[in-house]
This record gives sequence, C-alpha cells and structure tokens, in this order.
Amino acid sequence: MSEFKEIQWSSAADTIAIRHNYDHQPVVSWHDSAMQVVDDFTKMSALEMRESTLVDDAEQKLRGASRRYACIENPNGEMTGLLALRELHGRKATQLSAVKRVRWHELAVKELMLPLVALPQVKLEDLKKAKIGDAAATLKASGRDFLLVINDGEVCGVVSSLKIAELTGESVNVYHLPSTFAEIISAINHHEIID
Repeated sequence: MSEFKEIQWSSAADTIAIRHNYDHQPVVSWHDSAMQVVDDFTKMSALEMRESTLVDDAEQKLRGASRRYACIENPNGEMTGLLALRELHGRKATQLSAVKRVRWHELAVKELMLPLVALPQVKLEDLKKAKIGDAAATLKASGRDFLLVINDGEVCGVVSSLKIAELTGESVNVYHLPSTFAEIISAINHHEIID
C-alpha cells in the first residue's frame, strides 16, 4: 500500500446537489400516441425461441438480450405464444415443477408461455389511431400485461404494461384473470394465492 497516496477528502457538507447529465426517455402522457409504447419489430427484431427451449436456456437468452419477453415458435416457425421473463421463476413454474416431479431447469418454455389465444391482439391501423391510455385500458380489460400488434396477419410489435409504466411514470393496474380451464381450476383450488 505504500505506493498509493490518500486522496484529499472531507465530510464537512451535510447536503449537496446531484449532477444529472444523462440521456433518458422523455415522460409521455397517456394522451400521446400509443405508437410511442410499441416495441416495433420493424425497428428491433423480436427475440424468438422454440417451444422446446428449456427455461434455463430461455432465461440466459432473455437476460443476455436485455429483454423482458420472447416470442415462442412451434417447429414450423409460427408464433404460438409469448413468454415473460418474470414467469420463469413465478408460481406457475414452481407448481409445474412440483406436479411433474421434475427440476425447474427441465421445464420447456411451452409450459410457461401465454398462448396466443390468451393474449389480446389489436390491428396496427387501430393502434395508430389510439392513445397510450387506450392501450392501457385494453391491457387492464384483458387482464394481461402484453398486447400483440398485428399487421397483415403477422405480429409486428408488442405493447407491455411495464413499458407504459416506464414511459409515463404511471402503472397499469392489470388484474391477472384466469383464462384457460386449467387456470380457472387452479384459481378455484388455490383461491388463497392471488397474483
């Protein structure tokens, strides 16, 4: 340590300003165009995974790409659902692991994804006329955190409740509702557990 010298320091000030010199997303209003909260796949490619991808691999890919979700495809390359990063360690993953008597990393993403039929889908032309508040109301009414944007029979983007909260500073109060028979039965049998 003899080669290093102490930097002159003090602790005299009890308050001091914080310098804010960084680029950040401007806060937008719920009255602004809904197009501002779309993850547009014509500008950024979607993160895609096969249904058979194991959850451990899926988590590495999602974190490596700094994404919150991935589009899940069948062997024909057709989208069949959406997988949210937070679902990988959620209640459903724990329950599936216990019911199937397998370890978590042996689960496939197909078992944790939200199938297309469970996700609200809107046409791009309709979203272009909508406001961010309209997208938030759609998410709230559907009980889902993701809204698929469809153009010419293809998914061209996604709106997420987290992105809306990130850009507006206001959260979308989404109440997750069971939509499949299995989710309804699980909700009845485990009514004490609420997402």
